[in-house]
Amino acid sequence: MPWNDQSGGPPRGGSQGPWGGGPRKPWGQQQPPRPTPPSQGPDLEEMLRQWRERFFGGGGGSGSTSGGGRRGFRWPVIAGVFVLGWLMTGVYPVNEGELAVVTRLGAYSRTTTPGLHWHLPAPFEAARVVNVTGQRSDEIGCDRTSNNCPDAEEGLMLTGDRNIVDIHFKVYYNISDVVDFTFNVRDPVNLERTSDLGAVGQVIESAMREVVGRRQLEPIITTDRAVVEQEVQQLAQQVLDEYDSGVRILQVQLLSAKVPPEVAPAFRDVITANQDAQTAVNNANRDASVIVNEAEAYRGRTIREAAGEAARFSSVYDEYRQAPQVTRDRIYIETMERVYHNGNLVILDQRSGAVPYLPLDGMIRRPAATPPARPNGGGN
Repeated sequence: MPWNDQSGGPPRGGSQGPWGGGPRKPWGQQQPPRPTPPSQGPDLEEMLRQWRERFFGGGGGSGSTSGGGRRGFRWPVIAGVFVLGWLMTGVYPVNEGELAVVTRLGAYSRTTTPGLHWHLPAPFEAARVVNVTGQRSDEIGCDRTSNNCPDAEEGLMLTGDRNIVDIHFKVYYNISDVVDFTFNVRDPVNLERTSDLGAVGQVIESAMREVVGRRQLEPIITTDRAVVEQEVQQLAQQVLDEYDSGVRILQVQLLSAKVPPEVAPAFRDVITANQDAQTAVNNANRDASVIVNEAEAYRGRTIREAAGEAARFSSVYDEYRQAPQVTRDRIYIETMERVYHNGNLVILDQRSGAVPYLPLDGMIRRPAATPPARPNGGGN
């Protein structure tokens, strides 16, 4: 029977083609394409169903064609995903200016340079990335005139002359050895910026207190600021090197050094008293210097006169040894001359045999008349 004539009669309504796919049509003709409905975007329920079927198998619902109920988990796929994620936790980047210290079961293993690296995931290995070129800083003390002063007593220090000074300073440092910095000192830097300083800040504060405790208050707040900064940097670096901390101090900057406001009036009184005391000491030293100079001059003059008298006596003695009688008479005459120099005495030589005429009135010395005292007030 031909394909196009199965009933032997004319085609009836609703008759099918040879394949049962619709009305009979010639072989060269096809049905016109059906219009495609507009896209509605991804179907969320369809996506969830596909994922559920992928991991749990074809479900046991009414629309399932697999039958037999829900199948078990695909454990190898899930385990592979978890293992891959666990391995990916070991990937870590190291930026420029940083180094990473890798520890294996808590012990030092290696140091890695900038780049993308991988280590065994936890708990086998861990990496700590440290910035070794960046400049770090710690600030100790505060400016009491500003509102940002959480601890006003942090900068109070005792000087060598038992005075109180308020120190506000800042220290700059970086990391010189990343391994020592990581392992040798516990909490070297206060990363949380809490009220407690890290080990580096505590060492620098201790060095500042030691240097201030050896100096007087006035030089600290006036002329010795640069010297204090240098001494604190050297002392703190020495202590940090003894600890093998891996820290290099770059600069200590003394921002302010002054007397606390609570004791400022008393400090001014002390300064005034010290100035008065220094003035009195200077005056006393000046008077003492005058007295000492006069005493030194008198001593020198007395010594010279004694030395001259001794030399004169020695020369007279030498003359006396050569001519005793002449020297004796001369000494006697000179002595009498000194004795009677101011006296009213006339000496006559009886060996001459003549009686001279002596004008006694002219020969007697009379003292000079003193002028009469003038009456007080200038009146009659």
